Amino acid sequence: MVLPLIIDDVVSAVSEFAGDVVELDPVLLQLTVFALLLGGVFALAALGLTMIFGVMDVVNFAHGMLIVTGMYVVFFVHTTFGVNPLFALPVAVVALFALGVVISVATIEPIIEAPEENQFIVTLGLSFILLALIQIQFSPDPRSIVLDLGRYQLGGAQIPKGQAYALVIAVVAMGALWLFLQRTELGTAIRATADNREGAWYVGIDVPNVDHLTVGLGSAMAGLAGAAIVIFSPFDPFIGESYLVKAFVIVVLGGLGSLPGAFVGGLIVGFIQVFGGFYLPGTTNEIVIFLLFILLLYLKPTGLFGEREV
Repeated sequence: MVLPLIIDDVVSAVSEFAGDVVELDPVLLQLTVFALLLGGVFALAALGLTMIFGVMDVVNFAHGMLIVTGMYVVFFVHTTFGVNPLFALPVAVVALFALGVVISVATIEPIIEAPEENQFIVTLGLSFILLALIQIQFSPDPRSIVLDLGRYQLGGAQIPKGQAYALVIAVVAMGALWLFLQRTELGTAIRATADNREGAWYVGIDVPNVDHLTVGLGSAMAGLAGAAIVIFSPFDPFIGESYLVKAFVIVVLGGLGSLPGAFVGGLIVGFIQVFGGFYLPGTTNEIVIFLLFILLLYLKPTGLFGEREV
């Protein structure tokens, strides 16, 4: 009974959208700008999750809380030392990289060959621990350090500088990670381990250290995403669940382990979130995201950029 109502809402929204396209309504440019900004941040949030899975076949259910930890690192540095949140971004990256390495050594390495349910329990338990520690230290109350940086004018659209900076940070981080993986020896070792862990052992790659580096980099990406989000959005200790779910949808849409897939998946979710939020009633846009997710799993289970294992 609910699905026909959703289909009617979507058909009406598409009809209204088509009418705005024909009339070249200026709101389309504004929505496109917001969708690109949001999609870039979503892609950055999903990047670490898909990287860890691609190399280690571990689904990190603590990823959402690592994003939240990045938020609170910036909050702590800003409120304690008076540092501008933009300049606190590197602190969040370094802190989360170190935390990721510790997590890899202490919790993931011992169970990397264990059944998947063990990995699920360990990483989910780690998520609960991080949530409890953040609540103890900072309380469950919402926080905000949103920067009022003004706006750019682009045609008839206004671009909030805070979100624009977040998008630039996301694009630069993804480009830097791609260069690292493609042009450095460590990056080559990570790609070789992702392709064939056993083969990597035989050619002399220190696979455990590659794993620790991978979790560290994935956690650093999560921390950077969280640090970028606090520039334009309030946050609280529980917001990690929302970003974790979005990150899972994105990496499955793009293909588990695919970095280009994470970028494209982030943009898809960003566009549905923004355009759906404008044209569809209530939170129907969230339902559309998950219907697309289910449809893609049915039609192409490996995702847009994923490859079927042989």
